[in-house]
Amino acid sequence: MQRSALFLLVFTIACNGGGTSSGTDGDTGSSTGTGTGASTGSTTGDDPTTSTSTSTGTSSASTTTSEGPTSEGGPTSTTTSTTGVDTTGVDTTEGTTDEPGDAIYDPAEDGPWQFEELTGEIDVDGAAIGVTAYYPTGGPEAGPYPVVTLAHGFNLPPTQYTSYATRLASHGYVVLNVDHAGYIFGTVDHVANAKQVLAALDWAAEHPVLGDISDVNNVGATGHSLGGKISVLAAMYDARVKASLTLDPVDGANMCPNMQACPDASAMLPIAIPLGFLGETLDTAGFMACAPAAENFTTFYAEASAPALQVTINGANHMSFLDDVASCGITCSFCQQPTLDNAVVNELARAYVVAYYGRWLRDEPGYDTYLTGAEAQQRYVDMGLVTIAEK
Repeated sequence: MQRSALFLLVFTIACNGGGTSSGTDGDTGSSTGTGTGASTGSTTGDDPTTSTSTSTGTSSASTTTSEGPTSEGGPTSTTTSTTGVDTTGVDTTEGTTDEPGDAIYDPAEDGPWQFEELTGEIDVDGAAIGVTAYYPTGGPEAGPYPVVTLAHGFNLPPTQYTSYATRLASHGYVVLNVDHAGYIFGTVDHVANAKQVLAALDWAAEHPVLGDISDVNNVGATGHSLGGKISVLAAMYDARVKASLTLDPVDGANMCPNMQACPDASAMLPIAIPLGFLGETLDTAGFMACAPAAENFTTFYAEASAPALQVTINGANHMSFLDDVASCGITCSFCQQPTLDNAVVNELARAYVVAYYGRWLRDEPGYDTYLTGAEAQQRYVDMGLVTIAEK
């Protein structure tokens, strides 16, 4: 095969959920915290095209450097203070129908919690795994808060999912955006990737800032594409995960050395927790389809037991779930052309993630209105944006 043809094939596979790893991966197993963190930007507000927007909040300079307890010297973490929309004391039913209860906040808007951000690095069997945490610092309720992990898609940076993290943090969640080893030219091991995501929970539990405010026994697992599959695997491996909502997950095994490293996750279902799947059908066919029909989100839903949710977003493509497709580059260039704007898909998906965890991690049935009920019908179904299935 000519070099140019091989290059094309490799990057086409990048859209097809076949994860590869960055760093050095060994056998899966335990993790310890090491290394240093670096300060990063923070987001509040609804702009899906940037990871540095502060349109609905105010930011202050970096204020804290913390030393972690999990290894000699520990991970250092730099926090950036970010103030979300201050709606403390506001009637929580404002802007909603009469269906939601008193503790329900519109998931399509920023919530009433203020939050900050810190970064760190953990060692998982020799692989250096970066973590960016977003955590509440003030709001209508004190912690500990439910925790949500975010797993990026193959060859995609975690920064493409910043808006999900900040929206969740503003609604009272500790969010761990994990830079697992899912990049090109590395070892392919989806099981190791899942354990890298789970290692972030141990890191948070022992962290001097996050430990007291993180309920690591009440966890949601969200990821996109390869990260979606990894999130489902993580839910299977760890009982701390109580619910999972994934974004166009792909159950692929491209370039995998064996099925032990890259098992068929959908075939391992059902598991006894709520599972939700947002997806699209534009990229289910064609040469090296980005989300093949035999491996896409519908295959997960078909094997899931109740309660399970499937939301098909009409006009989205596989990469529409990113914060900013325009900055994605060659990794996004092989998927079908979407007919629905990136910003519309991103806003819809953010709202579903918040509503889903409000329902299942916070145990608030009032969020059903935003998932399948009156608000979902009015905002999405009646507008022709989505088709909803549930069981």
